[in-house]
Amino acid sequence: MAASGAASVVASGVSGWAQYQKGQSEQAAYDYNSNVVIENMKNQEITSEDKYAALMGRQRSAFGKSGVEMTSGSPLLVLANTAMQGMEEHDSIEQAGTHQAALDTYYGQQAAYAGTVGGVNQFLSGLSHAGLTYTAAQSGAAMRIP
Repeated sequence: MAASGAASVVASGVSGWAQYQKGQSEQAAYDYNSNVVIENMKNQEITSEDKYAALMGRQRSAFGKSGVEMTSGSPLLVLANTAMQGMEEHDSIEQAGTHQAALDTYYGQQAAYAGTVGGVNQFLSGLSHAGLTYTAAQSGAAMRIP
């Protein structure tokens, strides 16, 4: 009976450790995803900046070809509006990327916590089962253990 109780404790310890490791692995995966999101966000920001810089260059060129002065009036307003749209797109990309990265980090922390709690729970459950088995064996009672 003692060997079976010891085996139960060892099995619960191994199972608890596996639960803990699973949580740590999930956290690592979420952290990796968070880093990928940040890198993708930076690439999208650069692409957006390049797109709006090229657009503003085409606008300046078109104004220059037509002989319109770009330092005042409608051409200046068009360029300012284009620059503002570029900044708004940049901010939108950054906000979305930062938000997603924060969510991935949060989910990773939750996975690690769940793994730790699950591992401790598994181990304590095994200890409890082994204790009940030992108590039943010592009392000589035919106790049914769930």
